[in-house]
Amino acid sequence: MRKTEVYQVRLDSQEKKQAFAVFKQLGITPAQAVRLFFKQVVVTKSIPFSIENQNINTEQLLKIKKQRSSEQKNNDDHDEFFEELNALLNDSQTENDRQASK
Repeated sequence: MRKTEVYQVRLDSQEKKQAFAVFKQLGITPAQAVRLFFKQVVVTKSIPFSIENQNINTEQLLKIKKQRSSEQKNNDDHDEFFEELNALLNDSQTENDRQASK
């Protein structure tokens, strides 16, 4: 049997509730959904969906990805990349919230 590991992640409580509701509709557990996501990352060697938010600067994301790729070719630790990606996503969400409140 393969060795398994526990990985914790912080989530926005509203997004978590919404996502868990979708998982329930799909008949899968949140853990199964996360495992499916990880499996697809491994199979495709990429994020298995497109990021379709108008407020995210795609050029900036590609620049970060290329920079990290050249710096960490043989390094499995991509925490900084995802921290920067999360920062961009959070900035985008803040902008969306501001526009929605207008």
